[in-house]
Amino acid sequence: MSHDPMGDIPLFREIQKILASSQGPINLEIARQVANALNQDASDHIDADAAGVVADAVREAEFVVAGYTRVPIEEPARSEVITRRQWVNSTIAGWTWLLNHIASRFSSEVSSFASGRGDDVNPMGTVMGQIAPLLLGMQAGTLIGQLARDALGRYDPGIPRDDDAHLFFVVSTVDSVAHEYGLDRDTFRRWLVLDDVARHTIARATPWADRYRRSLFVELIDSLEIDASDLERRLADLQSRGPEALQEGFDSGEMLPLVQTPRHAKALEVLRAFTAIFEGYSRHVARAVGPQFVGDTVRIEEGMRRREASPTEGRAMLRAMLGMTLDPALDDAGVTFCNAVVELRGVAALNAIWEAPDNLPTLAEIRDPFQWIERVLDE
Repeated sequence: MSHDPMGDIPLFREIQKILASSQGPINLEIARQVANALNQDASDHIDADAAGVVADAVREAEFVVAGYTRVPIEEPARSEVITRRQWVNSTIAGWTWLLNHIASRFSSEVSSFASGRGDDVNPMGTVMGQIAPLLLGMQAGTLIGQLARDALGRYDPGIPRDDDAHLFFVVSTVDSVAHEYGLDRDTFRRWLVLDDVARHTIARATPWADRYRRSLFVELIDSLEIDASDLERRLADLQSRGPEALQEGFDSGEMLPLVQTPRHAKALEVLRAFTAIFEGYSRHVARAVGPQFVGDTVRIEEGMRRREASPTEGRAMLRAMLGMTLDPALDDAGVTFCNAVVELRGVAALNAIWEAPDNLPTLAEIRDPFQWIERVLDE
């Protein structure tokens, strides 16, 4: 190959201008374009009446949740109704920290791959290092574009965001989900508002929780290893087959070629424990005040369980990218843990979870609340 390996590959010559626009480990502009292209059929219409109804419901829900949890409202939450494309743009901006970290991790693995052994330089690795920002941008755009097709709001999915911390809801998608599962539209809207306000209450009252969760994602990413041989195979396919190869590798089974490690397993365990208790606490609160705020929620919860049991392409891609696995039983265990602590010691005792990271229950303690009570409440 020549001094510039890309100059020897027609496909790469064609995309050099695009590569030149990359600043950093991932091309976020390509990600935005790909994600929006996947949602070009989405409407840009904002229902002003829906925005008012949602804002009123958020204010109501805050008082109901605060009354149950005894967590004071320092400042009313601001909320808005957004379109699917607005969700795309806000998510790319809010997840830049995550996308850059994944891309940097990938780039460091590629650098090792490119250096070869001894004095040898692996030309394939050199090429991959040059096109990595584009490929990662395309994968990120495909991921976020797919997620946007069924995301309901700020906490869907539950990855920390760098933004103004407002609540937002994609009402067009919310209403589509209500129709798909045969739910009353207005009741489902109120249920979702209550669910997210319960989450938002924790996030705002416990500033360390969001930072802690973010650190867990960082550790999960840092613990990943790339399969160099699979990486080389993919690059060879890209060289030999041309542009159509760029369209492959972006489904749930063909994300970054990851190798599972003991460190990754440990990082995943800690993240899953936090997610279980964060979601478990929120759902416990929502169920406790649900009859008062929403009415009968049995049908809604049944529909949401069916929805969670059938992950969409976007959610499958996210799990593949992070090496995560689904455990519905653990989600239920988080709710059961909170129910048990409240029944035995009351809500104030349950709130001790959020006093410090050391008070968070482990997976073992989530499955056996008495262990947590003995360690944290009875020490």
